[in-house]
Amino acid sequence: MGLKQLPPIQQSETLTRARYLARETQLGLWRGGWLNGAAVLTVAVLLFLFGFGFNIASQIDTAFQQLGSRLEITAYLEPGQAPEPIQTQLEQLPNTAQVILVSKDQAWQELLKDLGASDITTAAENQGLLQNPLVDEFKIIATRGEEVPQLAAAVKTIPGINSVQYLDKALASLQTLSQSAQRLGGILVIALAVTAVAVIATVMQLLAVVRQPEIEIMELVGATPRWIYLPFLVQGAGLGTLGGLLAWGGISLTEQALLQWLGQQGDLLKLLGQLLASSVLGGAGLLLILLLLGAVVGLIGSSFIFLRGVRGTLS
Repeated sequence: MGLKQLPPIQQSETLTRARYLARETQLGLWRGGWLNGAAVLTVAVLLFLFGFGFNIASQIDTAFQQLGSRLEITAYLEPGQAPEPIQTQLEQLPNTAQVILVSKDQAWQELLKDLGASDITTAAENQGLLQNPLVDEFKIIATRGEEVPQLAAAVKTIPGINSVQYLDKALASLQTLSQSAQRLGGILVIALAVTAVAVIATVMQLLAVVRQPEIEIMELVGATPRWIYLPFLVQGAGLGTLGGLLAWGGISLTEQALLQWLGQQGDLLKLLGQLLASSVLGGAGLLLILLLLGAVVGLIGSSFIFLRGVRGTLS
């Protein structure tokens, strides 16, 4: 069976209502003039700050996880301790991503290579160190950055391990930065949401004042308040959506410039830039979020004028 078609009269009524909404919304945009531009720019700025802050906060959190997992835990064995049973215990620890054995001979050769074989040999002979003084060690990588301290503490409890080292200060700084970014992002979201709704509501109120003579004429000819103020909802959603589009363009350009600048800095900032680039929210995903948020903000802001108009309390 095919889809049931509306009778010609209902189709005509639907088209008439759609044309009315389009005409009144267009008229509202025309009458609003610079107020529409002010609303769009304000929403664009607010959504830019929200979107940029949200994206950066999520990127910092992802970068913290990736960079934190790169912080190796180094476990030094007791002299004479066989590494095989220790490696088995390390691999069985929770939150262990990888365990790498660095034998004392390998570590000695790397030390000679880094410092120069002739210099280190001469220095060793002068100190009477004719044999390799190093011990076997393990490089342990955690699955997640925040698991590094707990994993390091568990490694220390294994018999046969002499000492454990890792960059605890660097990890603590990264964790503090991630938590601060999340808290700041949450506060920013709430503040900007309230501000954006207030701005849209104010602009819609001003537009209603500008169009007050036309509204009174429509009331005299029998138009219901619901249909008189419904175009304000459509207009608010349109202004918010346009503001979201502008915000997305600004965020994309700003992040590209930021990543290019980080790529020209030192090794640490360059690594941070690479991590941020790999964790950037997709352009289409961010665009969709901002468009939806803009439309929602516009609808909420314009709903105040709509409800007041329907209830007859608009002054």
